[in-house]
Amino acid sequence: MIPAKRAQSWSRKEALASAEPLDAWPSVDFELGASPDDKTKSRNQMLANRIKAIQMFSQGKTYRDIQAVTGQNRAMVRILFKRCLEIAGDGRIQGYRALLPYVHLRSNARRNTVREKRPEQQGGMSCALAAILARFPDMEGKLVDQLKRDRRNKPAQYHPTGTNLVRIFHGALRREKVTDEEWPFRTKHQGRHTIVPYMRSLFRQSFSCAVGHEGGPEAKAHAATGRGPASIIPYAEPFDAVEIDAYKIDAFFSIAFQTPAATLTEVTLRRLWLLAAVERMTTAVLAYSVVYASEVRATDVAALIRKAIVEVWHPKNLTVPLLAYPPGSGLPSGVIPEAAHAVWSVTMLDGALANLACRIHDFVRRSTGFVINWGPPGHFERRPNVERTFAKIAMNVFQRFPSTTGSGHGDGRAPDAEVAAGRFKIRADEAEQLVDVHFAEHNAVAGERNYYNTPLEAMRQFLCGDSPRCMVRTLPPNIGGLPRLALRTEVVTVRGAIRSGRRPYIQLENVRYTNPLLADSAWLLGKQIVIHIDDEDLRQVRAFLTSGEEYGVLVARGKWGVTKHDLTTRRAIFSLAHRRILQLCQTDDPVQTYLDWLAVKAKANTKRQAPAPKEATEAARVARDAGVNPRLGDGSTKRKPDLRIEPIVESLKLTVMPPLPDDFFTTKKRLNNR
Repeated sequence: MIPAKRAQSWSRKEALASAEPLDAWPSVDFELGASPDDKTKSRNQMLANRIKAIQMFSQGKTYRDIQAVTGQNRAMVRILFKRCLEIAGDGRIQGYRALLPYVHLRSNARRNTVREKRPEQQGGMSCALAAILARFPDMEGKLVDQLKRDRRNKPAQYHPTGTNLVRIFHGALRREKVTDEEWPFRTKHQGRHTIVPYMRSLFRQSFSCAVGHEGGPEAKAHAATGRGPASIIPYAEPFDAVEIDAYKIDAFFSIAFQTPAATLTEVTLRRLWLLAAVERMTTAVLAYSVVYASEVRATDVAALIRKAIVEVWHPKNLTVPLLAYPPGSGLPSGVIPEAAHAVWSVTMLDGALANLACRIHDFVRRSTGFVINWGPPGHFERRPNVERTFAKIAMNVFQRFPSTTGSGHGDGRAPDAEVAAGRFKIRADEAEQLVDVHFAEHNAVAGERNYYNTPLEAMRQFLCGDSPRCMVRTLPPNIGGLPRLALRTEVVTVRGAIRSGRRPYIQLENVRYTNPLLADSAWLLGKQIVIHIDDEDLRQVRAFLTSGEEYGVLVARGKWGVTKHDLTTRRAIFSLAHRRILQLCQTDDPVQTYLDWLAVKAKANTKRQAPAPKEATEAARVARDAGVNPRLGDGSTKRKPDLRIEPIVESLKLTVMPPLPDDFFTTKKRLNNR
């Protein structure tokens, strides 16, 4: 009969076949901890003999030769080789690390049961915790889950006390039916001195667990980076990806309302939002916009994307004293001709509701052809460049104002910040000039990311020259030469009646639209046409027949086609009209009427003569889009709108129909017969 030890033996051939090549084994460094004393020399000599023995064993040398050279006998060589093949804590084999003298590969384990002990008796409890964990192998996982559940809905500064940790551990033991006669319940301190360090070590099983327990939101976001593996998408060329994000400006601003007495009064606005599009590879700011609203809307994000692609940057007319553009600064579309009207491949957004709207992932994405990457929720580090850009402008511009609100609660807020905005006349339009100059300067400052080239220089090296390193994609214009970026398409029915004499028209957002051609097209009554809508300017829409033929530009009836306004403004006006708060008249400009209502509206139970910050911010937004100056009305008599009205942006040639072709009426009759 073969002895038990003999049955468990393995041959050298089997051992070498199951092992990795020695070159792939984790190695050791002889020089670490080296000193001239005899103890270190003997340690290094022992390690060298063991390594030589393993190498000779893998080469097929006999045990007699191995012992003659290294002094390691047959049993020791086999034991050392087995130790080298054991799995270490990092998931790899021990390799040469197992040959280090006096190194334990396994933790100490208790073999005897815990015996009864007097309260003041010392010793006898070695490895009692390890015995409990070995007895219930799944208990550690249950403890980790329990700690995670207790951690939920708790602030970042929350740390469980030692008593709470002991209570959790005792509860887990009670669920496993551990009696009072067993450890730790039979000891004087209930095992507290052993349980508390062990429970705290569960939070540090990995760096992510430790940060989740001890770190705040920023630490958790930073812990998600720097893992080592390279990004799947390298973004190695300009316009491969663009990061878009919103930042709530850390300051209050004011706007000047003109009173009926021809004087100016300062009204504080709500905190504004700043949107920016930053190119990922060069970190250049492509476009930005200041949003006069309490929240960012999908139309604001769509307008920023259109601004970055369609518009060409031009320096502002600076009115702030001593403010000037640095030499060579600017936004890429204005200083690099090859970068104008460029379309990127990937748009990196966060999980805000404005970015999740259908207008972004449907209309804008289809019209531009880029891919949207929202990234995981709560991980702003996925867009590091735009976040760093916001942090820089906050530190250099907004947080230096006497009306700053600081970077957080109790962190840098100026005293009486809201009052200081009106007292020091910190105007919103002047802040926009500072933003424009700052972003233009940002693009002209060398940085480590671009190997100490400026973002504009790095972009020129890729796009300019006789042989550019890459070519950017641009949107092809339509037949009329106008970009169709982010235009909303809608199918509407032509309304009207011959018996009542109502000429053909369409209705969009409670307003009628028509033009001379449509008004004379009786054959289109009751039929559907397609219109292209610019939600930023609802004064006019472009009409197309269902066959694809253009049918001209339809202009809003009455005063709705005079002053520029967006979809938000029109819906706000009709919301007040439906509640009979605002009265609309055919002879009055509805946008100017809305501005007058905002100007005279004051908070209830106050004697405020100027509008509240909420209404003032809305008035600033409407007036900014319309190109007019907000004024205060006295509420007694209506005044004539003597303010500057911005003309229709689309050229006037679009509202004048070209001569009709000779076969137009034949084509019209054919379409009517369908």
